[in-house]
Amino acid sequence: GGATIKSTDANFTGLTKGTNSATLNFKGNSHVNWNTLNVNKGETLNFNADSGVNGITVLNTVNQGMSKIYGNVNANSGISKLIISNPNGVLFDGAKFTTAGDVMITNQNATLAPNGAVTYTESNTAYTPNGQNYVMNIQNSDFTVGGELNFVAPTMNVVKSAFKVGKNGNGNVRFQTTNGQDYFVTESSGCNGCTNKKYTETQSMRLEAINVDGNVYITNNKGIVKTVNGGEIKGNLNVKSDGSVALNYVNNDNQLHVTGDVNAEANGPMMYARVAKVDGNLNMTNGGGFLEVNDVKVGKDMNLTTNVKSENPLGYKHFVHVIGDTSVGGNATINSENNIHIGNYNYDEKELLGGNFKVGKTLTAHANNGHVMTTIDVQADKIDYASNKLNVLASEDALLTANEYSFKSNGYIGAIKDSTKSDGSAYPAAEQIIDLMETYTYIPRDIKSHTYMNISGGHITKIETPKDAQTYIGSCGDVKLTGANAGDINITALRHKIEITGDVHANNINVGPETDYLKLDYEGRDFTTNYTNIRDEKVVTIKPDEKITYELADGGYNQPTLKPGEKTTYLIGPDKEVKPDPDPKKPEKPSNDDNVKVIRNWTPDDITAPQASTPVAFAADLDDDEEDAGVRKNVDGSVTVVRAFPMN
Repeated sequence: GGATIKSTDANFTGLTKGTNSATLNFKGNSHVNWNTLNVNKGETLNFNADSGVNGITVLNTVNQGMSKIYGNVNANSGISKLIISNPNGVLFDGAKFTTAGDVMITNQNATLAPNGAVTYTESNTAYTPNGQNYVMNIQNSDFTVGGELNFVAPTMNVVKSAFKVGKNGNGNVRFQTTNGQDYFVTESSGCNGCTNKKYTETQSMRLEAINVDGNVYITNNKGIVKTVNGGEIKGNLNVKSDGSVALNYVNNDNQLHVTGDVNAEANGPMMYARVAKVDGNLNMTNGGGFLEVNDVKVGKDMNLTTNVKSENPLGYKHFVHVIGDTSVGGNATINSENNIHIGNYNYDEKELLGGNFKVGKTLTAHANNGHVMTTIDVQADKIDYASNKLNVLASEDALLTANEYSFKSNGYIGAIKDSTKSDGSAYPAAEQIIDLMETYTYIPRDIKSHTYMNISGGHITKIETPKDAQTYIGSCGDVKLTGANAGDINITALRHKIEITGDVHANNINVGPETDYLKLDYEGRDFTTNYTNIRDEKVVTIKPDEKITYELADGGYNQPTLKPGEKTTYLIGPDKEVKPDPDPKKPEKPSNDDNVKVIRNWTPDDITAPQASTPVAFAADLDDDEEDAGVRKNVDGSVTVVRAFPMN
């Protein structure tokens, strides 16, 4: 197939030809210098170590033209290393490559020492790609290699090919681009997460729908490493690049499945993982800019990091997006130099996009110079959000579900709702969120778009803000706050309970009118609590030294608790509003708009027990007057004084 040998050395013992086949025989380390090396479809090229000879290295260097391998290449067990070096490039198309030992295919010039050591020098052969041509192309080919499999070239394209490496599929296949060559294909793409910019970055490695039994190592000096249209790696995937890394960037809904761990480290403007399943751990670090995880399922832990290893020339922020339907079986840890956005948006249309994020254990999201923003539903055992310089934010319809929460912000903690601009025009929440994320705007204490960040209930162990900041948290279930060092905390629990206890410090804690039950632990309390009565929507101020528990049932009632042993006064409203006719002869009778007054004896431990919201139902008349004076004896023996109204 156009294969011609220029020279061999003394360890080459001869060539055996067959029908559409050629076998090269060796007795030791050997260098075969080819003018051209091509294998046509249906042809077979064999490298054979003579009987009893083991552990030899065979180097093949090619002088003219790209090597085109369409047929079969084999090497027997005596050859421990088989190297093909062609500075003009290599094409495998429909090939089948089978060896017992290690293999390297490279465009670098190589020399062989008598002891089998191989030295590589950078190729100076000019190569100008045309369109999507690469120095190394591998497509629709199968590689079964007993040892390590290495591909080294400045540009590489691998399409729908299968690799089985190691004796049991536990070996390594390495794809490596080389240093110092500028033969790259230029590709432009839109910037997701930047202010509608475009970026241009060279593409040096592209892997499409590959299947590997073994571990994959990708080392890239510069340019984009890109995998597309899914594939399966039965092992670990390790990527290290001084450029961008885009895993399953374009996928057409084809999933990339990695049965082991994924470790990716880059220093380019962009880093992506999309439509992927990782059975092990997913670790991604980008020192040059943006990082996105989209529709990814992780079996164990996920760690995402952006740091400032270098500033990219277009000024892309070190920004993390977690979007689509993404799940993590273990812990998810996100550390970003700039923003963290759990959710996504369309910048041009100014709209938020859907999805959800589920974490089996702890979700940690810490941003240094940016916001922590949530615009999709998030579920974890523990949620820990922190922004060192800006804010912890959410959209109004995003729900955080966890057993435990921790929030730290340099300013506002809460959600964003629709508002108006200074000129009176509408300012939708989605547009505000996008503007905040793109411009890194610090939110001051008072803005008209403040609203509650929604949580499903649980235990808040920390709220930390400056003293002049505000926090807005709305709970859909019972919630307990045990740690805070903050400014004003606005908290509400729709028809549920709030308990505030422990090491809690704030300027004020404002409890919303939807809350049914509030209990305060008073030891060391230094904040004023403003509680809104659900019955009449009046604000009740509870001073730091006032011991009180307020509870609201269907009709609403409030419970102040005094010192142990003292009688306690309860303000109780009936299950439904009762408006008896006023009696002008008894001016001491409460007006129709007052709450029912009930006096009982309780110990401090009793106060959290369920209270009767309809005490009249348990009453008996204590006197013989025809007129009911409203003094009754309850079934538990206590005495109740109630507002009189008909008992029928």
